Amino acid sequence: MLFLLGLPVEISEDDLESITREAEDFMEDEDDREVYGRTERKRKSEDAMSDADLACLRKKFPFLAELSDKFVRSQKTGELLKMETTCMKMKLLEQSRDCEDRLAANKANLEDSEKRVKAGTDNRWNKLHEGRFLGGATCSTKRLWLEARKKIGLAGEKPVGSYDMGALGMGGFITSRGWVEIHNPGSTKLALKMFSINNCAAKASSKNGEKTDGDDIAELGEFKLALRTLRVAMSMVLPWNFSIIALENFMFQSNFCRSDLQNIEQQARILTQFVDYVLKENANRWRDESGFLNAGELKGTWDAFFGARPQSQVVHKKKQNNTQQSSSNNKGFTKRKWVDICFDWNTGKCLKAAGTCVSLRGTPLRHVCNWCPDRSKPDVYCEKNHARHTFH
Repeated sequence: MLFLLGLPVEISEDDLESITREAEDFMEDEDDREVYGRTERKRKSEDAMSDADLACLRKKFPFLAELSDKFVRSQKTGELLKMETTCMKMKLLEQSRDCEDRLAANKANLEDSEKRVKAGTDNRWNKLHEGRFLGGATCSTKRLWLEARKKIGLAGEKPVGSYDMGALGMGGFITSRGWVEIHNPGSTKLALKMFSINNCAAKASSKNGEKTDGDDIAELGEFKLALRTLRVAMSMVLPWNFSIIALENFMFQSNFCRSDLQNIEQQARILTQFVDYVLKENANRWRDESGFLNAGELKGTWDAFFGARPQSQVVHKKKQNNTQQSSSNNKGFTKRKWVDICFDWNTGKCLKAAGTCVSLRGTPLRHVCNWCPDRSKPDVYCEKNHARHTFH
């Protein structure tokens, strides 16, 4: 109180010494706190996760791919391990589900499982964007076709012929003209013979002032191989285009239209013309921004295509003749009436005594001859007391 009023205060030597010691202890505590703070900050900066460590963690723990770098750096090692354990438990739970339940659950989660694709470069050769490796589209093939029409445009991409068909066992199966036309979904010049191995080495020749792309397909085996080559090439050039797969499946399901072409020569030529017709029709639909011919529509397309050909009349007449012939052959035979004669006894298979033989329904059967002297009268039997296999 006296010190506050400005009056001098007398302090003993013991009090002065104790006050000085307390002040020194306080200063030492402040220095220790400052050194400790600097040490902690230095330790935190030294313990910060480096880019190499972050990359290693993302490689070891795939579930971190969906998390940001800032979030991963802010987590402790124990927390990351807990997250990894939880992720493993969720995967095991998913694997324990029934296949039908898994498919249904994954289908329901598609709308909420969007993936952000980073911007980047792609030159279709040595720089491939990560968007090429996304999962296949699960929407309808018609919608996929129409979406491609909006984004690609009418003419498609610039054609190249450097696709690795050799790795698939089809190196050199496609002509240069085939590679050019297949890149354009709206091309009406695409033909199946461009994918025949017999024409791949032939150069475009001039015939009556017009260029040709080789000989027509003449054999059924050559047709099947060319169709398969076209489907494989389409999957590499236009992986979203399933029109050729629908056409190939229709051919296999109908056994290459065998019911209509089994009695006709040059089957491969007719089938090739039909494939070319479908390719042109799908090209027109691409131009008109409408869906391609699916497998169900191809059945009606084939019936209309083949019905307009003269060979169809020959097949129709042959079917009528076969029907009439089979009906005329059946006219000479009429259904026999049931008789109480044991037919097994006449072939030596029935060993029962006469009078004890009965049918399955319990009707008594006679042991008499069942031979028919006149085939025009199938209900008139010999009916004598001897077996047919002995006397006739």
